[in-house]
Amino acid sequence: MIAPRFIAALFALGACSSTSSDAMPRSPSTAEAAPPAALTDAGVDDAPPDAAATLPVLTAPAGALDAFHAALDRAAAKDPGGRALVLVFGDSHTAGDQLTGTLRRELGKHFGQGGRGFVLPGKPAIRHYYLRDVAYGSSGKWQAELGGKRDNLEPFGLAGVRSHTADKKATAWVATCASCPVDKVARFDIFHLRTKASGAFSYQVDDGAWIKVATKLPASAAEAQLPAVTSVEVPDGRHKLSLKPAGGGTIELFGVALERTTPGVVVDALGVVGRRLTHLRSWDWSVIGPQVSARAPALVILQYGTNEADDPKLDLGALASAYDEVIADVRAAAPGASILILGPPDMGVRDAGAACDKLRPPPDADAGVPYECQWHTPGVLPLVIDVQRQAAARNQVAFFDTFAAMGGGNLMDTFFHADPPLAYSDHIHFTQPGYEQWGRALGAALLDDHARWTQTDPTARSSGHQP
Repeated sequence: MIAPRFIAALFALGACSSTSSDAMPRSPSTAEAAPPAALTDAGVDDAPPDAAATLPVLTAPAGALDAFHAALDRAAAKDPGGRALVLVFGDSHTAGDQLTGTLRRELGKHFGQGGRGFVLPGKPAIRHYYLRDVAYGSSGKWQAELGGKRDNLEPFGLAGVRSHTADKKATAWVATCASCPVDKVARFDIFHLRTKASGAFSYQVDDGAWIKVATKLPASAAEAQLPAVTSVEVPDGRHKLSLKPAGGGTIELFGVALERTTPGVVVDALGVVGRRLTHLRSWDWSVIGPQVSARAPALVILQYGTNEADDPKLDLGALASAYDEVIADVRAAAPGASILILGPPDMGVRDAGAACDKLRPPPDADAGVPYECQWHTPGVLPLVIDVQRQAAARNQVAFFDTFAAMGGGNLMDTFFHADPPLAYSDHIHFTQPGYEQWGRALGAALLDDHARWTQTDPTARSSGHQP
């Protein structure tokens, strides 16, 4: 069974939010945690893993989520411009789209579905690419440049991957799926790269004619490369978009966004397995920035922390600086968007590591597991979370404490042995039910905060980033 405090955390999310239910939602409150003390040379106080559970689950400084809430209000009012895009950068927790897929469903129940959002073109030539709420595939010879992989070359673009080919037999396609909650599209936005050596590509909608698009930059162009978006409008409904080279050189694709013209929520899952925030900071924002702008998000979520906590060379001060830099990059690309740092969940380690898997069962069945082979939260994880909380306070952005929302520390082995299991045997990744719990917790906290925001006198609300 699931630990009682985990269940209690899920049902008591409202009580854990940054303000009480009858307080003004967008004004600082004594119910909010005070900004943690600044990092010292020694790092952050090594609090016990469960200490984070006493802090607010969602902390939102005045005005931090106003842009997001206003977009949700427009969607609820069926405003023609009522599109609320949530853009989620992250690691493997986001890459599988189970967390983000749940958030898409939860918000869509209340505000409608505005489209499936951004996906990679077809099935890219990378490992561990699995998405929900969309159909996709590829044929022929495609190559991929994957951000963070040795010897792979920039630019990686919005989702950390650039697919390319000159094979005239190669095809990549994406399509709506009849069984998905987002089963319609009214516009395909094709994100691609233009260079002076680029070839043309052709696109086909359903079984229609192939239409050629030139992507080569003029030889006289001042820029060596430019990110571009080609939009293909279709009647709102179920459709398939296919892409292929059309001669003249290599085509380079970043992804396709499936959009609708009806109001609603869109959630882009932009996770890359094994990556950290510093990867996102180091990638080419002369490409990523314009792509973020083109997506026009209402909320940008930075979901990192697990791989940082697994890094034996982690520099907490450098991590803090990376948050400042990435938040500045996001604000430059999407100045009207809200930003939320999404903290990591619990993770489990054993002091003796993999050697524990080779231990023979003890002669005495009641002897239990040796201490060095017991799963526990690594001491660095609460430090990473505290760096995130401080970065959010320092930059006046929202922070969601997943670790606290899901019960605190030393729970991954409990999740693994739950029925049904909520975590895999690696004690790092969740199963689908586990990610659904996480997604519902995040969705509930955002909806609760939105409900309080709507009760505030509009003249008392802030708008956008508060310096």
